[in-house]
Amino acid sequence: MESDGVEVRLGGRFHRLFGATLVSAAGTGMHAAALPLLTLQSTSSPLALSSVVMAAEIPWVLLSLHAGVVVDRLDRRRVMVWADLGRFAVLVALVVLILTARVSLVWLVLAAFLLGVGQVFFDLAAQSAIPDFVSRDPRKLATANGRIAAAESNGEDFAGPPLGSALFGVWNFLPFAGNALSFAASGLLIFSIRADAKTKEPSEAPRGSVRNEIAEGIRWLFGNRTLRALAVVSCLGNVAATAQFAMLALLAKEVLALPDFGFGLLLTATAVGATAGGLAAASVSRRLGPGTVMLAGKAGVGAAVLVLGLVADSWVAAAMMMVTGALMTAEKVVVSTLRQQIVPDGLLGRVLSSSRLVVMAGGPVGAALGGVLASVFAVQVAYVAAGVFLILVALAFYPVLNNRALVGDR
Repeated sequence: MESDGVEVRLGGRFHRLFGATLVSAAGTGMHAAALPLLTLQSTSSPLALSSVVMAAEIPWVLLSLHAGVVVDRLDRRRVMVWADLGRFAVLVALVVLILTARVSLVWLVLAAFLLGVGQVFFDLAAQSAIPDFVSRDPRKLATANGRIAAAESNGEDFAGPPLGSALFGVWNFLPFAGNALSFAASGLLIFSIRADAKTKEPSEAPRGSVRNEIAEGIRWLFGNRTLRALAVVSCLGNVAATAQFAMLALLAKEVLALPDFGFGLLLTATAVGATAGGLAAASVSRRLGPGTVMLAGKAGVGAAVLVLGLVADSWVAAAMMMVTGALMTAEKVVVSTLRQQIVPDGLLGRVLSSSRLVVMAGGPVGAALGGVLASVFAVQVAYVAAGVFLILVALAFYPVLNNRALVGDR
């Protein structure tokens, strides 16, 4: 990757992390597509399907703060390896249940929950380990975060879901077996990363209680003006993003008159944009400044969502989905980089987990508001409202998150 004409070297340790992320993300995308299909083979109940989806998300609410403590206490490489081994074991058990025709809704919910637990620990450890692997140089951090974001988008949204669906059609256990192998490969890659002088080893010093350590992370998050603003603006952005994606299928069917395949292409366009945004984020942030990337990106997403609500054309919709994918991912890279620069290494896991919890709080609100606006008025109204809201958010946070303000806080 080039940034302003200067090659950014991230080293072999990061490249192993990148490879592990890409492989495990593809596996996650496979089971994300195949698990609902397997559920529908067992029951046609919408409530059963929603319970499986919910089980995969609940661990972020229940365990993220405690996972942050674990990530700060232990060697982050080991946390990632154990998370991969745990998910490998869950998927092997699920494959056995499928092949012996013993799979049931209870087992599917349990599997989704345990896979979600593994993802919580792996994601927090991986994000916290990036400064260990590449240093806290802003250019290296931005490049590393961009590549990780591109790997996640390629695996979870672009390659994984269609591959998982196709393998499920051949034999329903295949995507889960493939996912198990992806986690095994990821774990081996992480295990092969050698420790250096910067790598955290478990400390022998007395520690406070888990509750006190969680509280310390939360205080750090809300005590720093920039971190607090990043958490709040990301939460508000998630309100609009969730409303947009929750109503996307309805927009595709009722307004754009697209078949199911066309809806999938809209998601693919988003993934393509996200990959481009992740890879370009470091260079653009270097040239324009992180504040400009965040605020212009937020307003740009708002404008794209606004167009989705005003223009009933499938080609325009695909272009706007690509734009939202690119700008959202570029924002994500900038936010991750700023957090990694600001937060001390020993607190990074806890601050990241606290931030993630704040951001996630916007999801249910956005889904509910999008549904209400689409039901009472029309689905386009939900998009227009979300677009205007994002533009106003960008304007409101300009005094705190512009380039000059960010330089003063770092």
